[in-house]
Amino acid sequence: MRHVVYLLVVLNLVFLGWNIFQSQAAMQAERNLPPIPESVAPLVTLREQQATDAEVSAIEKLTDAKPPGAGAGFICQTLGPFLVLDALQEAETELLELGLTPERRESERKHPIGYWVYLPEMAYSESQRLTQILDDHSDKEYFVGKGNVVSLGAFQEMSRARKRLERTRKLGLDPLLETRYRTTVGYWLDFQTEIAKSRQLDNLVTEGSDIWLQDRACH
Repeated sequence: MRHVVYLLVVLNLVFLGWNIFQSQAAMQAERNLPPIPESVAPLVTLREQQATDAEVSAIEKLTDAKPPGAGAGFICQTLGPFLVLDALQEAETELLELGLTPERRESERKHPIGYWVYLPEMAYSESQRLTQILDDHSDKEYFVGKGNVVSLGAFQEMSRARKRLERTRKLGLDPLLETRYRTTVGYWLDFQTEIAKSRQLDNLVTEGSDIWLQDRACH
């Protein structure tokens, strides 16, 4: 039995030595192999190929969304406001002739047109009482409107509006002074142009005009 054990130990040692010898021989053979020519493509596993294709696809999508150099040397501007459609169309045509692609944008603007002195909404009986005070002082510069609002006058100048306010207050009334506004619709032309060519657009704005050419954020 003892001899059998010794024999198994010897066989194991021989097998281990054989494996070490084979491993060293393989490494030496790999070092002795000639280099792969540049014209020969290396072998790629299927998993490596799928990963590479996914990376290429991601790069192509990014390039399509924003090509290299997109936006470089360009500036976004807007021209307006145009209150008359004829003037808008004329400027739009000039921009198209310059090779630009303007987009219309509509906006509302409130601007003051004067001042209003009035007595706010009240009951009918109260409006009768207050207008009687005005009549007793020979003040006929008023009229009663909807909701029994007593208008004491509309003025373009603040100084005249304040005088009317003070005069009626001396009669014991408590009028209000309010700025009157008018809402107008304006049109703008938004476009993108090369920075080097932006100076050519200065001719679109004449001196003393209410039309402005200004930079705006690109979207």
